[in-house]
Amino acid sequence: MLLIHPPQARNCEPPVALAHLAGALKAAGEPVTILDGALEGYIWLTGQPRFSEEDRQAARVFRKREKILTFPSAISSLDNYKRQVHEIKLLASSSRPVAERGIRLSPADYDDPSLNPLSSDDLIKSWSNPEENLYFPWFRERLDSLFRDKENHIVGLSLIYLSQALTGLAICGWIRKAFPHIRIQIGGGLINSWLKGPSDTSFLFSMADDVYGGKGEEAVVRFAGRTYKGSGRPWYGDLYDENSYLTPGRILPYSGSRGCSWKRCTFCSEKWEDNPYCETGAAAAVDDLISLSEQHSPALIHLCDSEISPLLMDEIVRRPPGPRWYGFSRFLPAMTDKAFCRNLAGSGCRMLCLGLESGDQQVLNSLKKGIRLDMVSIILENLKEAGISTFVYIMFGTPAERRDSAERTKDFVAAYSSYIDFLNVSIFNMPVNSEEAEGLESGFFYDGDLSLYREFAHPGGWNRVNIRNFLTKDFRSIREIRTILNRNLPVFTSNHAPFLAESVSLEN
Repeated sequence: MLLIHPPQARNCEPPVALAHLAGALKAAGEPVTILDGALEGYIWLTGQPRFSEEDRQAARVFRKREKILTFPSAISSLDNYKRQVHEIKLLASSSRPVAERGIRLSPADYDDPSLNPLSSDDLIKSWSNPEENLYFPWFRERLDSLFRDKENHIVGLSLIYLSQALTGLAICGWIRKAFPHIRIQIGGGLINSWLKGPSDTSFLFSMADDVYGGKGEEAVVRFAGRTYKGSGRPWYGDLYDENSYLTPGRILPYSGSRGCSWKRCTFCSEKWEDNPYCETGAAAAVDDLISLSEQHSPALIHLCDSEISPLLMDEIVRRPPGPRWYGFSRFLPAMTDKAFCRNLAGSGCRMLCLGLESGDQQVLNSLKKGIRLDMVSIILENLKEAGISTFVYIMFGTPAERRDSAERTKDFVAAYSSYIDFLNVSIFNMPVNSEEAEGLESGFFYDGDLSLYREFAHPGGWNRVNIRNFLTKDFRSIREIRTILNRNLPVFTSNHAPFLAESVSLEN
């Protein structure tokens, strides 16, 4: 079976979802090939002729293409790093195929001004006319060579991000035209969200032999005509051997669980999608991490769980897998213990991504976050003392927030800025099926019938224009906060942040 990760998605590590699907297929005895189009397609674009030979900057960057696409093993200078990421983006955006179409492209995103991935009509156009897709010359040649191998007579297409939708369905459409005997299954996180949303998704079922949402291991094995024998150990094939990912060091992605064990936060799609929480046993997960680390020698393990379970943390502390690691976590009560945080650091924990959302306790209570600010402050201090970097996420504009609530968030971040290494700031989008939308005037936030978010009239008048003004004039004006924001990494954000934390002083 051929598993395809379409362009365009962040291409600094292998696609973890496909590695887990491949592991289940291998356990069932099915031969597997993984095609990481997010990386291969982007690298192909960077080697295409330039749009304008008179563009001296583009020509200069193209001449040193191989060097630009290879990150140094350590991020020793933030300015040099940002310059290299800019040049990586320029390599693709100044190519003739991209510039002629006016497409906005980065290693993590794809925006075609002529087609809307949230429009079912435009997705059907992309499927019906694959020859018009930006990546068509690449995937036509690449898939033609792969389909010469008779083992690749079944295809699994994983659409995880919206930026993959147009090209992913173009690939599906071309396979239908050129190789009508090949059976196709479409799945992935984006498909799951669409299937569980209110939109009409019946058009998807005419594009493939099977469309599946949710945890896909058993479904993909059955589609391949095999008997499911368990999830198996994730399998990355030859992705590390044949590809040079855009990263300062090899990253091994791994998921010890699917879904969210908390699933109460009112703002989160996990609540309304109600995906079941499935967890690999902590001992089995660490066995996997140790074995995979020995096999692939990563510089960093990325735990891709929505939140790392406390049981898995405890097991990692007891049996460290070897490489340094990072991932998302809740503010856990155990982290109020300094000894626990020191043990966590001793196990290799380099960074934790933590969802704070607000510095106002009443807002946190309304969002059902299940955390208290007095606990958060202790945890941030303990993690810093232990040498674990923090990537903190905050969000403005929830229905419970007002201007004074936002001020309290600003004050909290400023007060604890010396304990926060990276900061992700966002403005709230209302999930399309959120209970909070009831009783509020709302409409679709994005054009297109497949939008997963709603625009709403804030009950306190705290609208997006006011929030943006606040962020620009008030929030960012605080020197300590501005220092953290200036440290944030473009494009690769938290995926590369542990490498920066490893090599550059992050003192405020």
